[in-house]
Amino acid sequence: ECHIEEKMGIKQLTKLIGDAAPEAIKEIKIEAYFGRKVAVDASMSIYAFLIAMQRPDGTNMLTNDAGEVTSHINGLMMRTTKMLEVGIKPVYVFDGKPPDLKKGTLDDRREKRQEADDALAKAKEEGNAEDV
Repeated sequence: ECHIEEKMGIKQLTKLIGDAAPEAIKEIKIEAYFGRKVAVDASMSIYAFLIAMQRPDGTNMLTNDAGEVTSHINGLMMRTTKMLEVGIKPVYVFDGKPPDLKKGTLDDRREKRQEADDALAKAKEEGNAEDV
């Protein structure tokens, strides 16, 4: 028996809704979604797993041989497996602005793309575009 539960979002929102409209909040077993496709906020799920799977000092518990963090991958696989086991087809949606946690990665990608564009432009000027 498993319930879908999230601990992120607006503080005390569940209490506010419960107080103002108690019939609006229902606890539903995950099995009730059998045979359905369920949208999952991919960015927030990844972020939640990165935060949830940390040591008390804030360092990451799960990494690969190269030291790269893998807790989000492990978490997504566990959640996806559980959903599939109970007959739910998860659809991961990347919607909206990426979380600040990913800003450094996006900046690095943007810089590398700019460097590649600059190298291609220079190669074209020199007549070596096929080398790039």
